Amino acid sequence: MKVRTCPNCGYKYSFGYHLKKHFFQNVFSSWECASCGIKLTVDAKRRILLAVVGILPVGALPILADFFMGYYLGRPVSWTLSVLLVVIWCIYIFSLDHFCLAEGEEVKDA
Repeated sequence: MKVRTCPNCGYKYSFGYHLKKHFFQNVFSSWECASCGIKLTVDAKRRILLAVVGILPVGALPILADFFMGYYLGRPVSWTLSVLLVVIWCIYIFSLDHFCLAEGEEVKDA
């Protein structure tokens, strides 16, 4: 299964559209495919897995900041750079969402 694609028609949602439209959306909410009109939802199990993988580096922030301080960047710059890298990591991980058909929907002929 490809990331950010409609399982019915194969329409691929762009990274920007996905972030704007689905990133902060409730896992169980649904929307209509822009191409074929079938109701889609985010794969909840995959999103929970991605949340765990995306949030794990937060525990490593002190280690990452300490690493950057070893390059004489200073405490504020090291922490800022560390937080920025973790935020970029989280956004990347959540862009790997899979879409599935909403409950009660069946695959239509395209």
